[in-house]
Amino acid sequence: MPQRTLRFKIHQDGRVEETVEGFIGKACNDATKHLEHALGEVKVRNPSSDAFITNQVKNSSKLNNESNVTF
Repeated sequence: MPQRTLRFKIHQDGRVEETVEGFIGKACNDATKHLEHALGEVKVRNPSSDAFITNQVKNSSKLNNESNVTF
């Protein structure tokens, strides 16, 4: 199983940028749903190509999902 990582960058203007790695498909949204709700309204969501992968992928250890979310 790949390592799953959440990174947060807080900008001087108060925006929070979230980078998510190691999730495939909708698992990224499920993993960050409560954090995003607590932080506020999601202004921009930039899904990576791994966000569009379905559960048909058997060897997920080679995949690295990364997407940026700005609040």
